Amino acid sequence: MKKAFVWCNIIIITITLLCSSSNIYADDNSIQELRVGLRQLYEKKELITVNNKVLNMGYVVQDEYISEQVFMSNNGFVFRATTSDYLISINNFDTYEKANERVRALKGQGYKAYVGNTSKGIWKIYIQAKNNNEARILLSKLNGKDGLTYEKVADNGCRTIMELSAGECLVIENTNQYPQFSSMSNDEDTNFIDLGERQYRGRLEFGRYDESGITAINIVPMNCYLYSVLASEMLPYWPIEALKAQALAARNYAVYYTQKNSKYPNKPYTLCDTTSSQAYKGCSVEHANTVTAVNKTANKLIYYQGEVIQATFFSTSGGHTENSENVWNGTVPFLKGVPDIYEVQPARKPWITQLTSDEIKKRLAKYNIDVGDVTDVIPMGYTEGKRVINLKIVGTKGEYIIKKETIRSWLGLYSRKFTIVKEGYSNKKMFNVMSAGSFVKVKNINNMYVSTGSNSSKKLSVNDEQLIILSGYNIDSIPTISGKKDTYIFVGQGWGHGVGMSQSGAKGMALEGFTYDEILKYYYKGVDIK
Repeated sequence: MKKAFVWCNIIIITITLLCSSSNIYADDNSIQELRVGLRQLYEKKELITVNNKVLNMGYVVQDEYISEQVFMSNNGFVFRATTSDYLISINNFDTYEKANERVRALKGQGYKAYVGNTSKGIWKIYIQAKNNNEARILLSKLNGKDGLTYEKVADNGCRTIMELSAGECLVIENTNQYPQFSSMSNDEDTNFIDLGERQYRGRLEFGRYDESGITAINIVPMNCYLYSVLASEMLPYWPIEALKAQALAARNYAVYYTQKNSKYPNKPYTLCDTTSSQAYKGCSVEHANTVTAVNKTANKLIYYQGEVIQATFFSTSGGHTENSENVWNGTVPFLKGVPDIYEVQPARKPWITQLTSDEIKKRLAKYNIDVGDVTDVIPMGYTEGKRVINLKIVGTKGEYIIKKETIRSWLGLYSRKFTIVKEGYSNKKMFNVMSAGSFVKVKNINNMYVSTGSNSSKKLSVNDEQLIILSGYNIDSIPTISGKKDTYIFVGQGWGHGVGMSQSGAKGMALEGFTYDEILKYYYKGVDIK
C-alpha cells in the first residue's frame, strides 16, 4: 500500500568519514583508476597549495605507479606555472640528492639554481634567467664550468615549479610525462592529499595542459571515486536501496565515458568533478552509507543487450521521466519516460521563475537572436510527461522557436515541466467541486480535502504558487498566482533533464520497499544487472 503523500523539507546533514584502508575497498574489475579533472575549484589557477608536510613524487610505468622521490616541507608545497627562460644542464643526475648538491654550490655563487626533473630517473640543473638576454650571458659564463654543459630554453608551455620552502624549488619539465604526487601517511584517516577546501584519495597531477594557469587532476581508484560521488549526488542518509541504485548508475556512467564514449577527448582527464560529469567533492564527504552502497554492489553494472549503458540520472522529475528523443537527438530504447509517482519527497521542490520581457530579450541576444521587444511566449506542444517540447518567442521583429533542452539552458529554468502565467491570468483560489449529489459547489482551495485510496481524507497540498495534483500517472500542478504585466511566470516542477533515473523517485521507491535492482529496471527499460 502506498504511504500518505506528504511534502516535507529535507534537512541536509553532512557527516564526514575518511576511509582509505584496503579492507573496506571493494575491487572493481572494469576500471581500476580514473582521471578526474578538478575543474570546480582547481582549474586554471595561478597556484595550487598542498598542505601535506610530506609528498611522494612518482611516475606510472606500464600501469604501475613507481615512487621517484619523497619531499618534505614544514609549510606544505605550492605548485605554479613557470614561464621563465632557463639554462638546463645537458648533464643528467640519477638522483635528486646528487643534483641538489650541485644546486647548493651554484646558489652559493649567487645564481637562481634549482633541481629539475625531466622524466623518471633523470634530474638536471635549472638556472633561472630574467629574460632571453640574461640567459645568453649566463650561458657564455657557465657553459663548461665545473664540468657542466648547458642549453638555453624558453617557456615550453608545460613547465611547472614546485616550491618546497623559501628559495628551494623543483622545476618539472612535463614534456615527456607528468609526475604524480601522493600522500606518505600510514594512517588511514590522513592518507589523502589536502588542497585546503577539499581532500583527495589516490594521487594528484599538476599541469598546464596547454592552458593558462595550473590544473589539478585526481588519479583515483574507482571505488574511492564512487564513495564521494554518491555522497555528492545523493544525501547519504537516504534509504540504502536508493544509494545502491545510485552506485550502479554512477559506476556505469564512469565506465561508459571511460571505455565507450570519450566525454572530453581533448582534455587530459576522462571525467571532471562538476555536474557536467558527476559531482565529486573528494574524500571529506564520504559516508559509511555510501561506502556500504558501493561495496554491496561491487563490480555490478547495468547492461542492455550485452552492452554497458549510459545510465543517465537527475535530481527530480516532477512526476514523470522523459524519453531520450524528447530531450536529445537520439532515440535510446532503454531511456523511456515512466510515471514517477513515488517522488513524493522531492529533493527539489516545485519552483517558480519570473522573467520580464526585457530579460527574455537579453537572454536571446546572448545567442544572437533578435525578435525585437518580446510580446508573447507560447509553448508549442507537450510530451507525454508534460514537458514543453518547443517554446515560441514572439516579438515586434519576428518570432523564434527555442527547441527541447535549449529552453532550459537559455532561459535558466530548472526543468521543462512548467506552466506559463501571463498578464490576465487570474489567481485560482476558487474551484468547482463535484459532490456526492452530482452537483457543483464552489470551494476555496485552502479549505479543500481529498479522498485517498485507503478511504481516508487529507487536506489538499497547496502552496503560494501551485496546487499539486497527484494521479496514478503523473504529478501535475495548477498555478495559484496572478499574472503580471510584461512578465512571464514559469511555474514548474522537476529539476534536471528528466532522462533515466530520478534520484528523488529512487528514494521514494526505496521507502516503499523496492530493491535497488527493481528501481533500476523501472527507470532503465529492458536492462540486465550483473
